[in-house]
Amino acid sequence: MAMAIAHLIIMIPFLIFAIILSRGKGGFLLASYNNFPEIEKEQYDEVALCKFMGKMMYGICLSFFYLL
Repeated sequence: MAMAIAHLIIMIPFLIFAIILSRGKGGFLLASYNNFPEIEKEQYDEVALCKFMGKMMYGICLSFFYLL
């Protein structure tokens, strides 16, 4: 039972980040993208990158859900 609670506690922030990122917002949450200089940031599509990372976060949430 304690492991199930621990998995839920870990899963909730991932789910929140997944929702934010899947809407195309929250580029500041992406550590490597956030550290790029402005010249390099212009080469990337921030919305597409956020949506991709949102999908990855949903996958992580789903894996924690299966561990319950």
